[in-house]
Amino acid sequence: MRRATFVLAAVFLFVFVFVATTQLAVPCLAQDGSTGSIHGTVFDPNIRRIAGANVVLVNSATGFHYEQATNGQGQFAFELLPPGDYAARVTSEGMSPQLSQTLHVDVGGVTEISFRMTLAGAHESITVSAEPKAVESGPRGLSSVIDERAILNLPLNGRRFTDLALLTPGVTQDPRGLNSTSNGDLAFGGIRGFQTSYLVDGADNNNAFFAQARGRYRAPYQFSNEVIQEFRVSPNSVSAEAGRTGGAVVNVVTKSGSNKFHGTGFYYLRDSSFDARDPFLNVKPNGQQHQFGFTVGGPVRRNRVFFFASYDQHIFHEPTVVRFVNGGSVVLPQPGAGPATPGDYEASDQSLVFATAAQLSQQAGLYPSQLLGNAGFAKLDVNLSSRNLFSVRVSTSLYSGQNNVFLDPSSPVTTYGISDNGVEHVETETVRASLTSSLSLKLVSHLRAQFSRDLQWSESNSNAPLSRIPGILEGFGRSTILPRETREHRAHFAETISREGERHSWKFGGDALLTQIYNFFPSTFGGEYIFDPIKVDPFTFQPLIGGLQLTPLRAYAHQVPHYYIQRLGSAVSHPNTNEYAAFAQDTVRINDHLDVTAGAARGDRLFARRESPIRGTRRVWTIFPAYSADLQLDRRKR
Repeated sequence: MRRATFVLAAVFLFVFVFVATTQLAVPCLAQDGSTGSIHGTVFDPNIRRIAGANVVLVNSATGFHYEQATNGQGQFAFELLPPGDYAARVTSEGMSPQLSQTLHVDVGGVTEISFRMTLAGAHESITVSAEPKAVESGPRGLSSVIDERAILNLPLNGRRFTDLALLTPGVTQDPRGLNSTSNGDLAFGGIRGFQTSYLVDGADNNNAFFAQARGRYRAPYQFSNEVIQEFRVSPNSVSAEAGRTGGAVVNVVTKSGSNKFHGTGFYYLRDSSFDARDPFLNVKPNGQQHQFGFTVGGPVRRNRVFFFASYDQHIFHEPTVVRFVNGGSVVLPQPGAGPATPGDYEASDQSLVFATAAQLSQQAGLYPSQLLGNAGFAKLDVNLSSRNLFSVRVSTSLYSGQNNVFLDPSSPVTTYGISDNGVEHVETETVRASLTSSLSLKLVSHLRAQFSRDLQWSESNSNAPLSRIPGILEGFGRSTILPRETREHRAHFAETISREGERHSWKFGGDALLTQIYNFFPSTFGGEYIFDPIKVDPFTFQPLIGGLQLTPLRAYAHQVPHYYIQRLGSAVSHPNTNEYAAFAQDTVRINDHLDVTAGAARGDRLFARRESPIRGTRRVWTIFPAYSADLQLDRRKR
């Protein structure tokens, strides 16, 4: 079985390279939600369908042309279109040309339009058709689109565009990663957020190890709001081509340049001087948040080559406020209140306990914390010919700071010592290229390739073992999760083929997602002392069953922990995966009011584990196949 899978993988990669070099169509992708469609019908003055009418579609921003002839039913369909605004022109022998109003194509959506031609007279006239209807290509359930207007104009704390998905039905916050700067994972339909899949321009944008969007929620965001054109949130049952997830599919489309030069600039400031004092603090920390950047786009060569670029910088200065568990900033040893309530000290060790309390009190206070990051974006679109559109995109994000591993800017108070914190770095880079080719009037190919890396590493403020004193401090010293490092490199190759027939619209596709992961996670390798109440010998202060009970503060003063925890072994793992998927889907037009869509998909996920026998090291792959089928009815009103 393993050998057969590797043979199939080799064949797939060979086919992909062949397609890229010859521009021939071979089905190879599983998900392509980054495009839309325009469907329509051409009628004569007597509402009879016109076969062979010529339909020309023009992208309003770039001038790229698409051309088709209507079939025997007078119908036409432009598939795998980049979302945006279009204009259509229809001509037919003996008829006056007709123009459409602006046709807007949403990501993952279908726009329908009907043309009613008029007889040509002695003088040619051009008729403008009625406003088109935007419909879904099937019963999409809770599928929703967040457009550019909403992204740019709705107030959004932190400027993470995916948070706007909470405006769509079925999307809720998942507690994982939730804080004041992030809404955490986005759960759909009651399914945990790690089952949500993100696609940007039709290519994978997920972190495989943590099952979150690339960059996770440690960095403020990977893409600036200014570069997002729109995105769609759909259930995983949207169609056979939407797979590799048990929850929602978030399809994101980025902006491109056009024939007009255009640019924007922005600066946002949030200052603590505008805020009220935290009711749980007797001081008002000085915090500031700056976010600024720009975009610029336009033609390199009119109607042929276009560029779009953006830079976004975010700077958060928010001090971390360390307080003790009781909310105070000073540790005060408590005297005993009788035999049933022992105090923190007796006369014999009062000076030791008070000296320890004074030492611990020094951990309270305000400590500088910073969240520093930026996001860069550059995109180039090239009309290679009237049938081929090429696009390449580079996006990066960098994130670092100070005491930023555990920091919630809106809730800066913590009951952990600053030594438990650390510095975290996140770095992502993505290079993505695509080629959309009209192989014939009825056959369209959308080929994509992407290479990305997601690097995250954290450093601890201290190498001393973690100490926990219940009722005093939750912990100080080296955190149990620090240091750590995760490096993920991914390659994604994908292809979608669309073919239009008289009554059938076929889609075929497949993809390969290859992931290499290095994970270093020495959890609790530094050791952990827990100073719970403990009974000791009253003379030697050694643990003794039935002896004198010490409070946590007194136990810490005498360095008598109740528990000590430490993990040993290897802290490195390589959970590499190779994923392969393919789908086939057919939409049958039963009549003008009913479409039936049926499809099937298969996906294989191969997990690698390394074994170390006596003679060398070998890698063993485990295969987890998945199958899905889809049947949809689409009833439309005319």
